[in-house]
Amino acid sequence: MAQTHTSGFKWRSIVGLIIVYIAVWFDLQWVWGILFLIWVVPDLMTGVTYFMEPIFKEENPWLYWLIVISWILMSAYSIAFLFFPEWKYYM
Repeated sequence: MAQTHTSGFKWRSIVGLIIVYIAVWFDLQWVWGILFLIWVVPDLMTGVTYFMEPIFKEENPWLYWLIVISWILMSAYSIAFLFFPEWKYYM
């Protein structure tokens, strides 16, 4: 089966990659929280999440929700460091 490729400049992927580099370089935990939210919103809208492989809500509802809820919790945890930086030293 032939794979089709879409042409064009992939600016969202490039910006996302730059944001990941900034988050890692400057140890900005809250940036990861925002990225998790950006990644999980389309999953909630489509019913498909990607973690190592596509997970469809209709086929694997428990695994789908486990992954989505995990991303939401990790997002909240990461963003919390922005408002409570002292937590970083206790966790």
